[in-house]
Amino acid sequence: MASFNFIVNPAAARGKAVRVAEKVKNICEDRKMDFQLVYTNKSGDATEFAANARDQFDCTVAVGGDGTINEIVNGLMGGNSKLGIVPVGSGNDFVRALDIPHSLMEVMDILLTMKTQAIDIGKAGNRYFQNGLGIGFDAWVVDETLKVHKLRGTAIYMYSVLKTIYSYEPPVVKLQYNDVSREEKFFMITVGNGISLGGGFKLTPNAIVDDGLFDLNIIRNLKKWEIYQNLLSVFAGKHIYLEQVTTDRADQLTINSEEGFAAHVDGELLSLNLNSLDVKLLPKALEVVVS
Repeated sequence: MASFNFIVNPAAARGKAVRVAEKVKNICEDRKMDFQLVYTNKSGDATEFAANARDQFDCTVAVGGDGTINEIVNGLMGGNSKLGIVPVGSGNDFVRALDIPHSLMEVMDILLTMKTQAIDIGKAGNRYFQNGLGIGFDAWVVDETLKVHKLRGTAIYMYSVLKTIYSYEPPVVKLQYNDVSREEKFFMITVGNGISLGGGFKLTPNAIVDDGLFDLNIIRNLKKWEIYQNLLSVFAGKHIYLEQVTTDRADQLTINSEEGFAAHVDGELLSLNLNSLDVKLLPKALEVVVS
């Protein structure tokens, strides 16, 4: 029988993860599974817990959202444990790419099968990411979401988007990938392994998690009326047909800026003021338990 290490972020989905974790514990005990269940207390705990036990358990399970998954991925790289997911988060973007159900009983059934898919993993500087990297506007949106305490789900991101529109001023950035070199003010640059970020914004709707390439979504500097006019099209992934948008594919890229730029991975803020960032894809670098 496979062994499972459940790592719970009690803050996920405004505390919902605690209730879900109790149900997980009961199910594991009823099914006489070999498991442990641990709770994080602060940022970085999930990475530490995953790294310390990555060769002791067959599967390390994230009970939380995209940020929790990201921390665990950073702890699992280089080990033997598979990644499992019990989706409990505000965005849950990565599970969309893998078509993992939200029903707890279905997820627990899937975990017991231990059927896995080897997926690509991105690396931005020294930080791994499973779903996507954002440069520019959406990184500032992530920073704004950290200040929101009363809303939930997609409402958090939409509120933060609308607030950030008024304050965001894009820096001049030099972007290099394949044989392309562009230096200008970009509204945002998305490096997608999965199809969406920010709780359902389909920024890279054609991305595939195991094809060996990132999908790039590059949006030139926009006027505020252009942002409002096209905002809803991002939910459907239709923005990729706009003249302001360039799409491409690559397995590595470099971003530089003397002014400094903001960046996030999987909704986790890297910095609001980076001067350079090297990004590369690691093909089929992690096995994930899927249906």
